[in-house]
Amino acid sequence: MPLDRYRVSQRQHRETVEPFDYAKDDLIRRVQQHGFVSILGHNVRLCRAFAGKSVAFRPTAADGVFDAWFRHQKIETIDLNAIDR
Repeated sequence: MPLDRYRVSQRQHRETVEPFDYAKDDLIRRVQQHGFVSILGHNVRLCRAFAGKSVAFRPTAADGVFDAWFRHQKIETIDLNAIDR
């Protein structure tokens, strides 16, 4: 039975998430209500789960291509050249 397998977690639960500092060269944008964010004049849609959160955009070796990061997790790669203004 599930109750027989239940164990109390040894980790402490925090009521608030600690602030996160991105690298100084990152482009930091706050994701809007429906998952949209504006970067260099382009509206890009990320997941709604990131609404209200700060996301970092890091340029890749390709011109106009950025990796989107939430804290230490890469979300996706955005090609601004493929997005209509």
